[in-house]
Amino acid sequence: MRRFAVALALLTLAIPTFAQQPQTDFREEIDVNAVLLDVIVTDSRGNHILGLGPDDFVVKENGVAQPVDSVDYFTNRRLLEGREEQAAFKVERVREDRYFIFFFDKPSDPGVLFDQVTLAREAVRDFVKTEMKETDHVAIAGHDFRLKVYSDFTNDKKQLDRALTEASKFGRGIKKANAEGPSILRNAGNLDKTGTVYEALDAIGDSVRSIRARKNLVLFSPGIVARDETIRGEILLNRSRFFDPALQSLNTANVAVYPVQLQRDAVPTPYFHQRLSEVADSTGGQYFQFVTNFRTPVNRIDDTNSGYYLVTYRSKHPSGAKGYQKVDVSLRNPEFKVVARSGYQYGG
Repeated sequence: MRRFAVALALLTLAIPTFAQQPQTDFREEIDVNAVLLDVIVTDSRGNHILGLGPDDFVVKENGVAQPVDSVDYFTNRRLLEGREEQAAFKVERVREDRYFIFFFDKPSDPGVLFDQVTLAREAVRDFVKTEMKETDHVAIAGHDFRLKVYSDFTNDKKQLDRALTEASKFGRGIKKANAEGPSILRNAGNLDKTGTVYEALDAIGDSVRSIRARKNLVLFSPGIVARDETIRGEILLNRSRFFDPALQSLNTANVAVYPVQLQRDAVPTPYFHQRLSEVADSTGGQYFQFVTNFRTPVNRIDDTNSGYYLVTYRSKHPSGAKGYQKVDVSLRNPEFKVVARSGYQYGG
């Protein structure tokens, strides 16, 4: 899979600069990268807070505040509520596009969890029919032996309905990318090299990196355990070599993952939940592990993402360095609740 310089960066500037060291002739090469961070801001009741600008956000790396370059607001609402009418934001900073990828991690045995997978698909079908907005972009994907895309991003309800039906089969998926507009397939690379769910998530992250927005990946799964992960005492003891690269790709592309547990009897078994919980925490999503009606998490994800900010700032790291950069995001008004990623991977 392709590797990029900075996680969370949809737009990597990679501008080399040189900082003069005191009392020496040596120069240190520095990479300056634009970091894009999606942030959800609500009040104590869960209402989205609008009208915030760069001066309202406090972004810190290693305890040091970073100057915020710009703030864009994405919403699927028409800004007609009283709270919104009073918001002092510029209209040109408001975007209406939202992106959803519904991903079905299918058991290798089609008879296992068949009813649960069917109910999950019907919940997505209901979202498409009744909740999807004209400005929403929805894709349907899945994994059995490799990543398969059943519909690229679209707001065509008939196309998505057909894709959800195809997702129940062990077919090949579609091969042709959208001629224009946002696409998974256009930049997905070789799908035959996505033998694990982690590799499939990695490929999706890489493929949607150029879309300048938050992407929401709803992952219906019975739990993820790769062949190179060891289970002992119902706990995963090690991490697959494909797991961290997947997290890096997802964070690089601003993909928030919302895993939804398919198994009703998975409650007492830790390893069914370990990776699903971790991928949610690492990407700014939420894990829904106790589900009796799949429409509930789908509707909650829809509501959570009815509005968010895309905050842009610049970060500096020594050229060629690799690592994980923790980021703390807060507001100057402490009454508001902030949901944001806790950090990003930088380096190759």
